[in-house]
Formats: sequence, structure tokens, C-alpha cells
Amino acid sequence: MNPRLPSLILAFLLFVSTNYAVAQGVSVKRFNVSQSPVSGTATPNSVSAAAPLPVDFSVRAVDEKTKADVPANYEIQAVLAKKSFVGSSKAGQSFNIVLTRTDTLIVKTEAKGYYKTEEVLLISCDTCGSYEHLAVMERVDSVFTNLKVNQAIRLDNVYFDQSSYVLRPESNEQLEKLYKTLTSNPGLHVEIAGHTDNVGDRRLNKSLSENRARVITNYLTNRGVAQVRLKPQGYGDARPVSPNDTEDNKKKNRRVEFVVLKL
Repeated sequence: MNPRLPSLILAFLLFVSTNYAVAQGVSVKRFNVSQSPVSGTATPNSVSAAAPLPVDFSVRAVDEKTKADVPANYEIQAVLAKKSFVGSSKAGQSFNIVLTRTDTLIVKTEAKGYYKTEEVLLISCDTCGSYEHLAVMERVDSVFTNLKVNQAIRLDNVYFDQSSYVLRPESNEQLEKLYKTLTSNPGLHVEIAGHTDNVGDRRLNKSLSENRARVITNYLTNRGVAQVRLKPQGYGDARPVSPNDTEDNKKKNRRVEFVVLKL
């Protein structure tokens, strides 16, 4: 058989069928069909998740005890967004910023007559529209106001076990106020001075006063105060504020002071 015969027959049949269709009024569309296999990957339409809603973040300051509004200055760092915001608010008003995503905020608040505050907040509310924060401000202890160079201030509420340099728990409140005073005044350098009465061996008294000063210094450095800002010093019974002639006067001489070296 002629090898071309099948092809000729197929061509003839296509010709006849096409002409027949045309004769019957049927529209015929011709397609070019590639002889090569088609390769590739079908990619579905990507559907993006809805973007988080903008978050209106507001902060205002209030007095810790009275809850009254306090005018304040703010510095806010958005850690993930790598942005900083600086502003202020009058009493009864808020400082507002807009966040575009969940973020970690470092909020620093300052107000005249109050200790500075620094708080870390995790704002995780992609579906909420606003977030309000209260900065609760503690008024500066009157002992630590109007500081002057060479001024010596007695820490009345710092207590140790008898003849020991072990701090008693009730000292924490006073030491916390000293810590806040130092953090609120970054240029403040102080001497932590330990004193005793004249009872007992003078060398032991001096050693005791030095150790007590170091314990307080360690408390502050453990909280993050730079060592260079603190000078522990023990004087023993060398600097009495009263004669050591009565028990009350001896009690006055057993003390810890902080002395302002630099502001």
C-alpha cells in the first residue's frame, strides 16, 4: 500500500466534512494546535490577608494617689516599626499617635514634681481601633527636692539588723525612692555615707559603716544605676551629728546619708 494513502484519505475526509458544514450554514473555527507538549505550573490567584487596622494609641498621666490628671511629656519608641514619637499633654488631655501594626512600645513619661516612669507595653490588637494607657505618676519625696551640691540628706527609713550590714525589708521603700531620684536626674552623682555611734571598737565601727554603704550602693547598681555615679564611704563614729551622751543622740548618729557630689 502506498504509505501516503492514509494521509490522503484523512485530508479528503476533512475537506468533505468542512465543505458540508459550510454548505449547511455552520461556522467553523480553526485552531493551531502545538505539537510540542506544554509544561508549567498552574498558579492560583493569591489572596492577601486583610491588613491590620490602624491603632490610635493614647497616653495621659495621672497622680498615683489623687488620680488627678497631670501635664506631662512623653517619649514613645515603637520597637518593631523603628519609630520614635515625642510629645506632651496638658492636664486632662492625652498624647496620641497612630500605630499601623502590633508593636512593642517603650513609653517614657516625665512630669514636674514626679518621678520619671518607663514602661514596656505590648500592643497586640490588630482588630481594635484604639488603645488607651494611663501613666501613673508618683510624686517626688520632699526629701529629694531642691538638691544642692554638698548637701547631705539622711535616709531615715533605711534599717539594718543590729550590728550588721544586712538590710531589713522595710528599707526597700526608701531605697526605691533614692533609685527613682537618681534615674530622674541622670547627672546626679552621690556619696553613700555610713555612720555609727561611738559604742564599741572604732575599727569595727568604721568597717561596719563601710559595709552598710556598699550594700546600698550594690542595691542601686543592681537596679541599673552606673557605678561611676555612686561613691560608698564609711566614716564610723568620726562625724557625729549629736553628742554620744544619750541613747537618743546615739540613735541619731547611727545613720546613712547620701551626699550630693554633682548635679
